This record gives sequence, structure tokens and C-alpha cells, in this order.
Amino acid sequence: MPAGTTAVLIDHHTRVGEFVIQLAPQHRGHGIGTEATHLTLDYAFHITALHCVHLSVLAPNLGAIRAYEHAGFRRIGERRRSGLWLGRRVNDILMDAVPEDFPGESRITAA
Repeated sequence: MPAGTTAVLIDHHTRVGEFVIQLAPQHRGHGIGTEATHLTLDYAFHITALHCVHLSVLAPNLGAIRAYEHAGFRRIGERRRSGLWLGRRVNDILMDAVPEDFPGESRITAA
């Protein structure tokens, strides 16, 4: 069974993408999400040549925020009271990454 999946929803006109990830609960907290996120950003910038990748995450989801930061995303703002977490209103953290955050060669190689 797969641990999860990542994707970048691309706006081809602006060359900007929105990052999404789904990770099975039993695979969280082991660095898999961080590594998958980093590799997805590597692909987005080095292979697909996007100009920016962004995401939003609910503020109480501290594990995801840490993983995104370790993978290369930076906080750029918040939307106040725009999400629901366990039935209560919470802020939505906005994050992005740009190619300059991923200098050098891609870690992705053809098999």
C-alpha cells in the first residue's frame, strides 16, 4: 500500500502551481512527507520550470507546517478564520517556494 501522494496543480499560463499532499496516518511523523514534498518541489522547479509553488495549511497542523518548512516552503501570510479544525474556526497559513530556494542540480535522475 502506498504511503501517500503529492501533486502540483499547475496554472500553465502563469507557470505557478499549488502543492497538495495526502499521506496515510501511519506514515506521518517519519520524514516521508518532508522528503516527498522536497522531491516534488525539485521536480516543479528543475524539470517543470515553474516560477512559484504555493500551498495553504490550517494553523493547528504544526506537523505539516514543520514538514513544509523543512522541505523548502516559507510562510508568506495568513487568512484569518478561514478554516475548520475539529469543529472550530482557525487561520489558514499561506506558504510558497520559488526556484531560487532550490539552487544547483536536481536530485531527480532517470532510472
